[in-house]
Amino acid sequence: MLSKCANPACHARFLYLREGKIFNIEIKTETPGPASPFKERIEHFWLCESCAQVFKVVWENGAVNMRLRHLALTDGKPAQSSTKREAA
Repeated sequence: MLSKCANPACHARFLYLREGKIFNIEIKTETPGPASPFKERIEHFWLCESCAQVFKVVWENGAVNMRLRHLALTDGKPAQSSTKREAA
């Protein structure tokens, strides 16, 4: 059952479906026997609103992990923000 944010560094409690984002992850595990080498099941993970803006929950390399949602591609220089507007 979902009780808190999947981010281990976050202590937000799951209260309402409308807050944050739920991830349905298909978990594949190896099972002994010739019939089917894998067993599949769906597990649910919740990220609070703040964490869901930055992270996503993924299944990779046999484990559930958190990854950044967007990787910024830059040329290595800090971003410059400009508040100056030019009149037409």
